[in-house]
Amino acid sequence: MPSCIEDLQMLRLIKAFEKITDQDSRRMVLQYVEELLEKERTKVQQIPSDFGLGCAQIFA
Repeated sequence: MPSCIEDLQMLRLIKAFEKITDQDSRRMVLQYVEELLEKERTKVQQIPSDFGLGCAQIFA
């Protein structure tokens, strides 16, 4: 994704978060984002480290 789009999304997220006044809602948003991050990290770790090598062998 181009950097300018990522920057725009980050700014939108910050602006929306600033408008949330309820502290419980803010905590819920943070918890949700942290859970997404953890799922993403777990997903990346599950990819075998030799995956690229296997593909190289298939196409060799």
